[in-house]
Amino acid sequence: MIKQFLKNLNPFELIILISILIFIIISSLMYVDKKSNEKFRSFVYKTQEKTILKLLNKLEEELAQKDLFLNKISSSKSFETKNDLIIISNGGLIFTNITEPLNIDIINYQLKNKVFVTQINNKNYLAIHIKKEDTHYISLVNLDEILSNLLFGENILILNKDGTISYSSEYINFYPEIINKKEKQFSILSGGSEYSVTGASFYNSLDIYIYAPFKYYYSGLMDKELKIGFSALIFGTIILILLFTIKITVNRFIYEKEKYQKLFQLEHEKFQRIVESIDEGVILIDKNYQLLWANSYIVKKLPDIQTGYCYEKITGRQQKCPFCMFEQVFESKKSFSVSTVDFLKGNKGQYEVIWAPLFDEKGDVTACVELVRDISKIKDLEAQLIQAEKLSALGLLAGGVAHEINNPLVGILNISQLLSKRFEEGSKEKELINIIIEAGKETKNIVQNLLDYARQGVEKHEEFDLRESVNFAIKIFGSIIKKKKITINNNLKYPILVKASKGKMHQVFLNLISNSLDALKENGIIELSYEESAQYRSVKIKDTGSGIKKEHLNKIFDPFFTTKEVGKGTGLGLSVTNAIIRDMGWDIKVSSEYGKGTEFEIIIKN
Repeated sequence: MIKQFLKNLNPFELIILISILIFIIISSLMYVDKKSNEKFRSFVYKTQEKTILKLLNKLEEELAQKDLFLNKISSSKSFETKNDLIIISNGGLIFTNITEPLNIDIINYQLKNKVFVTQINNKNYLAIHIKKEDTHYISLVNLDEILSNLLFGENILILNKDGTISYSSEYINFYPEIINKKEKQFSILSGGSEYSVTGASFYNSLDIYIYAPFKYYYSGLMDKELKIGFSALIFGTIILILLFTIKITVNRFIYEKEKYQKLFQLEHEKFQRIVESIDEGVILIDKNYQLLWANSYIVKKLPDIQTGYCYEKITGRQQKCPFCMFEQVFESKKSFSVSTVDFLKGNKGQYEVIWAPLFDEKGDVTACVELVRDISKIKDLEAQLIQAEKLSALGLLAGGVAHEINNPLVGILNISQLLSKRFEEGSKEKELINIIIEAGKETKNIVQNLLDYARQGVEKHEEFDLRESVNFAIKIFGSIIKKKKITINNNLKYPILVKASKGKMHQVFLNLISNSLDALKENGIIELSYEESAQYRSVKIKDTGSGIKKEHLNKIFDPFFTTKEVGKGTGLGLSVTNAIIRDMGWDIKVSSEYGKGTEFEIIIKN
């Protein structure tokens, strides 16, 4: 039983219990045998020795921190500090953040010691200083506060090394005897009382003594003349034990309570971290549609969110959402989900909303957990995939149509050429037939270019004139060019022979000219030019359109990045163009000024 009792005690309680037992034993011995006073005197000396040691350690710790602080301040040209600071140069005060008036003459006198005691506005401070050149940096420690925390009834006397009194908690007529003593522990008789005195040196500049009457330490328990009987001693001991038992019981209750509160707090914090790490909205709603809690994702999206009806605070509606499955969750105890647009108030996008029941220990639904997931990017990717499939199908369709047109077109050209031979040069008939032949050849070229574009997945590199791709793109967008009254300044006068995939180069110029047309308003200009040097050749496509913002320039080749409205661009055109150019071992550069136009430069390296 005793072992179990001791096991449940924390270290502090165990120390208290041992102290009480020691106190009872010592007190009993003193009461029974007055000759044990010498042992008690030894105990008093040791108690004072421990007390003064604690005091010195505390003072040294405080002064060490102040010393570090002063060294840092003295090495800095500018500083801000909450510590007490005094700076004296050439005997005069040049800085202090102490509001009370200072006696600079006294402080200057005390600067002969590294550590000294000074009084400011009836408060006693222990000061430390360092000297840099002709400047003294001084910081203060509240001596009264430290003494009140460490001394319990003892008085203190602090002497300078020259024997003068630096500080005393009171003045007693036996001070001259202390000053003349060479021992550090002794007793003095004064006024009918015997005092125990313990001293120690401090910072080689001060001597600190603490003293108190011997009777202070045992409060008369050893003096039978105070008429404290043995029965009173036993009764007092029982009271102490009773109080101690009550304290242990209360402490145990508080300890258990704090332990479970801490465990609950840890579990709560763990749950909080998990929920906050989810990049989705988590909302807790009660049976009355009242919003109870929302995670940081929702708070970031809706900074002004407060408690209230969920449909008002989250969606901005005045009544519950038409697609809401909240009631079904409570009825069926199952989860439901829907997809909707612009679900969060003031936030555009497509969202998936999931409602899940929250059960209590009896299995009843007490609240609903609403998960809000932004699926805008997923929907965009789905739309882009569908668009890519459409483009692929369009390529196949273009190839099929081109083949179907090509066969009758060959017949038309052959018959036209045969008819042309039947008429004389200069005749009206021959002139008309030649127009048919030229139109047929032009149509055949367009059909061939469509075939090349449809076969762009085939990695066939051949030597051809890059102007064919430029002319193909201009012809494809001919109707748009006429409708918007765009001027095409095609300065590609001479052949530009390259070895590349004709279909892919068609796609490059289709994408670039398409972007220029989108950026241009009516009466805009697109200019194509060619430059050649010893290192490389380049084709430039320049427009007078809206241009690209500076913050967007480094993103335009990223997949799916577009500044066009929804449905007017996939964000893949320039990404594909860049990939084709890089695969060829070429390079592409862009320069733009917002509001004035854009220039793309294709650098040919073969």
